[in-house]
Amino acid sequence: MSDPRTFAVVGAGLAGAKAAEALRTEGFDGRIVLLGAEPHRPYERPPLSKGYLQGSSERDTVYVHPPEWYPEHQIELRLDTPVHAIDRRAHELVTGDGSRLRYDKLLLSTGATPRRLPVPGADRAGVRYLRSLDDSDHLRSAFRPAAKVVIIGGGWIGLETAAAARTAAPRSP
Repeated sequence: MSDPRTFAVVGAGLAGAKAAEALRTEGFDGRIVLLGAEPHRPYERPPLSKGYLQGSSERDTVYVHPPEWYPEHQIELRLDTPVHAIDRRAHELVTGDGSRLRYDKLLLSTGATPRRLPVPGADRAGVRYLRSLDDSDHLRSAFRPAAKVVIIGGGWIGLETAAAARTAAPRSP
């Protein structure tokens, strides 16, 4: 018998995609709706500062599943659909266009946002952050031989981004 319940997953990143996959793998046969604010199907973030950013990996390698995987597993993938509010009493999500989605179970897997640089000039056109696939695309296009780049942040992402910038720089003779 089919499960009439709706399981909504807010956040169509790696965690959201894997949660939807786990639900199906573990036998949940109700409705699964995976909502994401971005226009891209779920992708993994590590390549954004590694192979994809360096240009050594193709775009298709960052995605969690091929596009046909979602309909094959009866997972409604709603991209470009930010969730603006959760009405817990009514068990409804309110999306960016004002529509409402009723759910029985809800998983929030929205991830994080980068901390914005709190200094004058941080809002200028050349300042970029790395969080999304689109951010990685913008950085890739900015990494050209002889381009000057300043990386703020010495964690893994900052160091990997610096390495990607360096590979685009001209080599010493």
